[in-house]
Amino acid sequence: MAATAILLASGTELLHLIASRQYFPALPPWPEPNGGPEVIVVLGSPTRRNGEASASQRWRTEIAVRSRRADGDGLLIFTGAATLGAAVAEAATMADYARAALGIPDERIVLETRSRSTRENLAFSLPFLERADRIAIASDPLHAARARRQLRHLRPDLFARLIRTDDYRPFEHLGIKLGSAVYELTRPLLRRAVPSLRDHFQGRTRKEP
Repeated sequence: MAATAILLASGTELLHLIASRQYFPALPPWPEPNGGPEVIVVLGSPTRRNGEASASQRWRTEIAVRSRRADGDGLLIFTGAATLGAAVAEAATMADYARAALGIPDERIVLETRSRSTRENLAFSLPFLERADRIAIASDPLHAARARRQLRHLRPDLFARLIRTDDYRPFEHLGIKLGSAVYELTRPLLRRAVPSLRDHFQGRTRKEP
């Protein structure tokens, strides 16, 4: 049992370590500034039903804050609508945590409260990314890597401005990492299975008199 747990934890850590270094532009890795700000997009995650920030939201916010430039310049774009029955948007919950717990001033915070998926997190943030010199994406390493891959397809020109975040630290939030690994590994299967199940039941419905 102990050996299995160690193997599982080690495999999870390795997946996140590799992901933290994936999907970045070719050299040079640090775009030359041209007068625009640095922008960090904090990907959405569901708020707890009582309105408090979830562990995943707090971690994503902490990754974004510790990845900021030393001068504290730049913007944090918190993304995500109200989902799963929550009364408060994901973006607003994370922004409140950034202000209250991490001391981020209001002028460095932007809210994007319409998106309901990772792709929409990026798409609805584009007006701010257009003006950025450097762009970073904050989430757990596996999720952030998927978002960077999506940005590469969505806007190759903006993908070229991507920089790394401080998103991987050994054994940090191992439980969240494990959940993310399971989701990211099974996500392709789920995406194929859901349309098949929908077509199956639609077909049965059509055959009914």
